[in-house]
Amino acid sequence: MKKSKNRDARVFLPTLDLHGYKSEDVFDAVEAFLLKHQDATQVRLMPGKGTGKVKAIVVDYLSKANYPWSHERMPNGQNNEGVMIVYME
Repeated sequence: MKKSKNRDARVFLPTLDLHGYKSEDVFDAVEAFLLKHQDATQVRLMPGKGTGKVKAIVVDYLSKANYPWSHERMPNGQNNEGVMIVYME
């Protein structure tokens, strides 16, 4: 896991890149990552766009666990549909 910049270039966020994960491994990986970074105010999850299976699992997990989230914004103001910012507070 690496730390990455969020939409505000001055802030670094813990990041979980889910590219290449199998669907059956996503839930546990997200849960472990969020528990590890429970003291952070925000984290970044990168499910990618792909077929949408990984993203659907992430959205389902976040919804059931009541984590608010939004898509990361690109410099042009558009939503980056493959990157999610999770608000931990």
